[in-house]
Formats: sequence, structure tokens, C-alpha cells
Amino acid sequence: MILTFINGCGRQEISTIKKPLPPPESQQIEKTPDPVTIEITAVGDFLMHMPVVYSSWNPEKKDYNFASQLTDVEKYLSAPDITIANLETRLAGKENGGYSGYPQFNCPEQLALGMKEVGIDVVTTANNHSLDRGFDGLLTTLENLESAGLKPVGNYKTEQDRRPLVMEVKKVKIGILNYTYSTNGIPIPEGKDYAIDIIDLDSMKKDINYLQNQQTDLIIAYLHFGTEYQRQPNQFQKDLVSNLFNMGVDVIFGDHPHVLQPLDMQQNNFVIYSLGNFISNQRWQYSDSGVIVNVTIKKDFTSNTCKITEVDYIPTWVHVYWEEGKKKYRVVPVEKAISDYEDEQDNTISKSDYLRLKEVWQETTLLLNNNEDNILPRAVH
Repeated sequence: MILTFINGCGRQEISTIKKPLPPPESQQIEKTPDPVTIEITAVGDFLMHMPVVYSSWNPEKKDYNFASQLTDVEKYLSAPDITIANLETRLAGKENGGYSGYPQFNCPEQLALGMKEVGIDVVTTANNHSLDRGFDGLLTTLENLESAGLKPVGNYKTEQDRRPLVMEVKKVKIGILNYTYSTNGIPIPEGKDYAIDIIDLDSMKKDINYLQNQQTDLIIAYLHFGTEYQRQPNQFQKDLVSNLFNMGVDVIFGDHPHVLQPLDMQQNNFVIYSLGNFISNQRWQYSDSGVIVNVTIKKDFTSNTCKITEVDYIPTWVHVYWEEGKKKYRVVPVEKAISDYEDEQDNTISKSDYLRLKEVWQETTLLLNNNEDNILPRAVH
């Protein structure tokens, strides 16, 4: 195109080059996203015995403050992309039979707020205490969890609600399942079989197929199974884990034994058979400790593959101490608590606490360390 202008200086011709139009939207090539890493963290049982509940009471605010019991581990719970915990109690309201611990648990609903405050995202609710306050208690528990901004899985209000949880993080879709071996002999109400996910291979296969049809990149199963107070998995646990891996599950977190059980990598699948107690009043050896397990995954969008790239763990211990005449509970990272005592940075840890912390470190690392797959404790100094 030639444009001609005439002015006082004479005639000028200006040539312009016509720019090509961009290709239609349908022809534009979308850039493949760069690979992303996601950290998924799991902890074991919130086994809310009444001494633990009482110790969270704040007389000045006249309210329960459960987050204060988790201050020492908050940064390890809040930093990951997804943090999962097992709720081994009900949040059914004081009016539903009052608050109680073993054998039928019911805890103040403020626990849900405390869990959310310290960084927990997903709460597993299918366990042997799911019906401790009946079906109404199950419904109220779910309402309290959801009101706090938590995502429950394993219990459901209606048949339409009963489906696996799917979360999307950094364009990666993660499916989460939760099942229990039983409900302590309390029958599921007639017509409400949908309310609790029970371990059953046929129904589990359907759930896994559902997640695969949703094109999830990773499938996690959190299983309430095993033999209480046994530090090795039984044959049922081993067989179930093998079956689920064959069906397409990638990561399995176990709980219920109230003690730690070993972890293992099988091909590119990970299992820890029991995460132990995260917080409880069980003060005897092995039940007073637990673990924070961290699983890092990497999604490659070019090959559309997702795999586990790293696993590590943080040993934890429930520290019971006295403050201003009141018994207190807190979850502490074992390694840091040991160093704080040695450096005289924490005067609430006694000499006997220190000795027990050293034992817990040995008990945990001897059971869990896996040098072959480089699964070792994470430094927390």
C-alpha cells in the first residue's frame, strides 16, 4: 500500500507494510505447562480422649483452643499442598450425648476449626467410631467439618454425596478414598449403606474406576485397618494393599493400630501401613508417638505422567506437661524437641521427657528408615 501526502515541502510517498493477521484461535498452539511438583502430607489419628479435650479449654475466652496443641508442628502441616488427617472422634455437638472419650467418642466441634487453622485440608471420617453418636451424629460431624472449611471423605450425608473426593492442585487432579474395616459392631442404619465407606473390594474397584474416568493423575487411599497395638502389618493388610495397587491406587496411608507400622515402596507405589497416633492420651510405649509423612509427586505434562519422586517423614511425640497448675498436651517434632532440650531452649521438657524422646527417635527410625528407597527423616532444626 502507498500513501501520498502533499505539504509545503512537496510531495511525499510513505510505504506501509501490511502485517499478517494472527492465525485463527483454533490453529494457535497452546504451550505445554512446565512440570510441577506437589507435596502431599498425612498424619494419623486424632484420638480425642477427654484429658486431651479438657486441656484445650481456655478459661479466659471460655472456648476450646485445639490449635494451641499443634503449634509446634503447624509449619509442617500448613506448608504442603494437601494435608490429610484421620478424625477418630465425632463432632456431634454437646447436646448429642455430651462429650466423651473411649469407647464412644464425641468432641467439641471447635476441633475442626483448630485442624483447619494449622493447615489440615482433608479429614478422613470412615473409621470404627463413625457411628459413635448414630447417624445424626455422623451428619452433624460432616456439617461441622465443612463449616470449618475442611474436606471430609469416607462418610456421606446422602446417596448422591457418596463419591470419591477429587482435588485439583496446580492442574494436577488427585483422587482421595477412605475406608474402614468396621463400625465397632454398631449397625449402619437400614437404607443408609452409602453413609460409610466399608472395606470391600468390589465397591473399592468401582470407586477407583470412577476416579480413573475422571482422569485423575494420582489416587490416594486412606485405610482404617490392621490389628491394634501391633507394629507389623497382618496378612489382610498386605493382601489388601497389593490388590489396591493392582487396581490403580498409587499411595496408601493406613491407621487404626495406634502404633506405627512399616512403610514400603512397591514399584512406584507407596504405603505406610499405620501412621500411629497423632494426638491422644495413650501414654504407653509406641502409642505416644506418630509421624508426619510427606510424599512428593511430579507431573510431566508433555508425557502426561505423574510419579512419586521423594518420600520422607518427621517423627512426632505427644508431650504432656504442667503449666500454671494445668495439664497440657502438645504434639512436638521429636528431633527439634531433643535439640531444644539440649540447647536449653524449652524448659517444659523434663529430663524424663528428653530420655523418652531419644527412645522415640530410635524406635521410629529403626522401624521406618528405608535406605534402599532413600526414605529417611526430614531434618527439622
